[in-house]
Amino acid sequence: MKASDVREFIETHPEGVTIRMIDGSKYKVPNREWVWLIPPFGGSRSRFGKYATLFGVYHDDALRWVDSSLVDDIVPLEKNKRGKKPGGRRKPVRRKRNPQ
Repeated sequence: MKASDVREFIETHPEGVTIRMIDGSKYKVPNREWVWLIPPFGGSRSRFGKYATLFGVYHDDALRWVDSSLVDDIVPLEKNKRGKKPGGRRKPVRRKRNPQ
């Protein structure tokens, strides 16, 4: 996948994305601040090309450098059915009383 495609998809999905690599690993990106996209370098006459291929992803408390050519797919981040993050307030559990 091109770096420009990765950049465009991440910027058009502010709710977060999941980046799937060709080796099966996944990187969850909850918002744009978790990714460091290297800006384009060189001009149209540059022999190195127009865009950088690496970008950084904050994953497991560390920065991982990812090559965009190894990205298999990018999908929007999945949320639960209500659209809220899990772990919210839960209903209290009603216990049966023991008859005496």
